Amino acid sequence: MNVLEKIGVSTDRVLVFESTYYSLFLYLLCDPNWREKDFLIFGDRISIEFIERLKNFTKVLEDSYQFIPKPMPKILNNPYNYISRKIAQKKLFSQYDICIGHARQINNWLIDIKRIQIEDGTATHYELAHGDKKRGLVDILCLKEPNKVSRIDHFVVSKPIHLLPAFEGKVVVIDFFKLWAGKDFKQQSEILDIFNVAASDFSLIDQTCSILFTQPWSESNNYTEIKKVNGYRRLVQELGVDPSKLVIKPHPREVTDYQHHFPEAIILKSSFPCELMPILNVRVNKVISLSSTAGNCFDGFCEEIIYAGAPDYFEMPPKLRHSITKLGL
Repeated sequence: MNVLEKIGVSTDRVLVFESTYYSLFLYLLCDPNWREKDFLIFGDRISIEFIERLKNFTKVLEDSYQFIPKPMPKILNNPYNYISRKIAQKKLFSQYDICIGHARQINNWLIDIKRIQIEDGTATHYELAHGDKKRGLVDILCLKEPNKVSRIDHFVVSKPIHLLPAFEGKVVVIDFFKLWAGKDFKQQSEILDIFNVAASDFSLIDQTCSILFTQPWSESNNYTEIKKVNGYRRLVQELGVDPSKLVIKPHPREVTDYQHHFPEAIILKSSFPCELMPILNVRVNKVISLSSTAGNCFDGFCEEIIYAGAPDYFEMPPKLRHSITKLGL
């Protein structure tokens, strides 16, 4: 019995709704019949190039192009268009019995559908431990869901989490190493092809290297790129990382040219889930980030995992600093 069967998925009318490479990767591991499903890709973390590649393997709805880079237009720009899109989204989802993937981001209270959230990293962990973000009346009038997480029927996560009582019995913990090992060579090769990854991509990385997982602080906050870059530069210096042994894995939403700022470093593509690295037996010395849980996958494949939090020298605005420190990593 596969993971989805264990949580009661017994219909073919399934919509895979995804916005992150990581969540999509976990879904592909959980569902041996993923080729037969319809995929709706949304947001600004997955590239158009990736969608074109995914279409070689399964059905990707053309609606995906309307949902990139933002699932919905801004209501103030055109209220009529906004409401029309919300209604159109409801009609699209009404064709399916279950939504699997990044289901907490449907964010449309008109839609009534069974929802299975595949972990997307820090956000899923935090909300399972602390609950929904509070929504105001304006959000509700804009047809946004007041309780995104509580509408989820089941969660699939890659490690045990300290849960609020409201989520007890709704969470399934998977071992993605075990699920990967259960795939045959052809199935593994298909997943690697989807993400355009090969073991040779990591041939320059060894156990003397340290990997830095960056995050899109300057892309989505009132914060400059140079402060972000200078902060990362000082962080790796303080940790004693040799610049020629630094590996940087940018976040998919980032536009920063890290090769320009760190010319000696190995800069990886952003368009693949980092979990594929330990799966392909990539081992490093240190795994470094401010608050990204992506590095957790290197547990057992590195000497040390470091969460730096929000050091003063990053010069972050108070709201951004608080959003990082409240995670308590």
